[in-house]
Amino acid sequence: MIQPLQPPLSGRCFLVTRPAAQAAPFVAQVNALGGEAICIPTIEIVPPASYKDLDVAVIDLDTYQIVILTSVNAVQALFARMLENNQYFGLLRRLELVVVGPKTAEALEQYKLRPTLMAADHRAEGILAELLARGVAGKRIFYPRAAAARPLLARELRAAGATVIDPVAYETVIPQENAEKIRTLLEEGGLDAICFSSSSTFRHLQQMLGADLARLKGTTAFFSIGPQTSKTIREAGFEVDLEPETWTMTALLQGMVNYYR
Repeated sequence: MIQPLQPPLSGRCFLVTRPAAQAAPFVAQVNALGGEAICIPTIEIVPPASYKDLDVAVIDLDTYQIVILTSVNAVQALFARMLENNQYFGLLRRLELVVVGPKTAEALEQYKLRPTLMAADHRAEGILAELLARGVAGKRIFYPRAAAARPLLARELRAAGATVIDPVAYETVIPQENAEKIRTLLEEGGLDAICFSSSSTFRHLQQMLGADLARLKGTTAFFSIGPQTSKTIREAGFEVDLEPETWTMTALLQGMVNYYR
């Protein structure tokens, strides 16, 4: 009698470290493929200490030529402040909308908007290369960002002659209440891998567990969404067991399927 094929992730258990709402589709897909995805975030998205600078930029939106959005969180923060300040959403159709990747583009599409540019390299480096190739001298650029964002994008665009207004749109903090949950999970030894969707998700885990991370990790694999996250993991002295060729959660999921074949 022919035995039915096992789902590709059958018997595998993964820790997902991104915020629960954003992780939900990925968790559902892992579970549908036979795996068990446990979402215990190492990152929490919170408002900035003040919206003053962001609100000023939103009110002056018609003075910009380019808007750069590097995350779903940035899209959500932008539209929340536009609503709060009675700013017309349709104004964005007159501007060049630059996004970092497909998920950010999807977040824009919820507001009936499409990006003008999405770089093939879904990192700040990719956006930078595309914009520099087009030329930014004399342009005014609005870049609502995370408090912990790397300075690369704003710095290099300014060096190329652009005026870059980059107010903090949101902050990422460590949900300390999750530290003990993750510690217990690792001590039990049932995890096959931990999935990291950003450098912050790894750095926060490292801060939550401190020097115990190396011991608790044991044989648990580290799966990274892309090169910047992988660089952060390697700089901390750990190996990256999986990094997909394209830097999306969908590609990471396919990479996981291939990894366990």
